[in-house]
Amino acid sequence: MSPTRIDAVADTATSFIDDYLTQHGNFTPDEEVDSSDPGALRLSLYRAMPDQTSPGTIVYTFIYGSKVEKDDPELQQWLEQIMVALKETHPEASQYQSVIELNSSGY
Repeated sequence: MSPTRIDAVADTATSFIDDYLTQHGNFTPDEEVDSSDPGALRLSLYRAMPDQTSPGTIVYTFIYGSKVEKDDPELQQWLEQIMVALKETHPEASQYQSVIELNSSGY
């Protein structure tokens, strides 16, 4: 696997996930959206990038807002939904291992 290829897939994944989250309103009800408080969004993507310590792996780092907990089943469902949609739309993402990291908006 060439480094350029995994970088390109990570860039594609970032664009796709950002668009997907926008289309789904970051899974945040309208009444909770507050442009002055980034922690109000229930889920957002920080970045998708190749793992520097594990070749062939893309690390997807998501930020969850103050209205959800890290172990919330709904949060896990959203992540699974996003990753399934990514891999269906961009099958090239499936050739790399995926690691999901979660950080709270207050980290």
